Amino acid sequence: MPSFRRILFPVDFSERSRAAAPFVLSMAQRYQAHVVLMHVLQPPMPTYAGMGMIYDEGIDFQGLSADLRAELQKFAESELPKVEITCVAEPGDAASTISEYATNEKIDLIAMPTHGYGTFRRALLGSVTAKVLHDVNVPVWTAAHAPEPSHRAHPKPRHILCAIDLKPESRHTLEFAIELAGDSEATVEVVYAAHEGEVDPSHSERKLQDLLVEAGRTRLVKIEEEPDGSEVQVAVNAGSVAHMVRTVALAKRSDLVVIGRGEVHHIFGRLRANAYSIVREAPCPVLSV
Repeated sequence: MPSFRRILFPVDFSERSRAAAPFVLSMAQRYQAHVVLMHVLQPPMPTYAGMGMIYDEGIDFQGLSADLRAELQKFAESELPKVEITCVAEPGDAASTISEYATNEKIDLIAMPTHGYGTFRRALLGSVTAKVLHDVNVPVWTAAHAPEPSHRAHPKPRHILCAIDLKPESRHTLEFAIELAGDSEATVEVVYAAHEGEVDPSHSERKLQDLLVEAGRTRLVKIEEEPDGSEVQVAVNAGSVAHMVRTVALAKRSDLVVIGRGEVHHIFGRLRANAYSIVREAPCPVLSV
């Protein structure tokens, strides 16, 4: 359940990083979290001489790291006022450095925008973000469209869309979204996109209703009666999962989509294939849990 006391926010000083900052600020204030601002300095590729590789030993990584920490501090003062901050600048592979730091420092949430550029941006997650999503165990907040005019999500979620697939992990995903909605005083929309060609969609709807009961439907009814509580709505439709999630998110003006993660690694890492499509296509930030 949400307990974001330590948030890792990788920053590359781009427009996308600044566009993500209000969301990180909102979460940090809501959970009284400590935020770690991290910039990963990618070492230059080695040059080849004969059969060997030659690295540029003239690079002052220690000096560069100090300069970058100073820039991160300026970023924090500008974008994350009155938040407890640690600034970290490390050389290395960005995805590996972020993932290892999150594990070693017991990070509760990683917040990072995606970076897929140009004509094929919608077909890509940024490679760093994709690797982090693949490797880490902690929740990851990301937004593929952060600085775009169509990206209207509110930093404090008012309407959360929870996308589930009725696999065993779905209960955890739903409970997480419900708790998050309670913290944000938001409403929750639960969407299940049935597989194309499913013979009996009503069977899935019954399973979904059972899941709602298991996730605390009685408690939710009580919360609905309170003016500042959470409410759950259900949409069940057939078709493309990513398209369905995008359609509902746009129709309901969702500020956040919550999706689940697999328990073990497989060909798509801890995120199933549909999850990558959802992150890529969602018109608002996505939190994978």
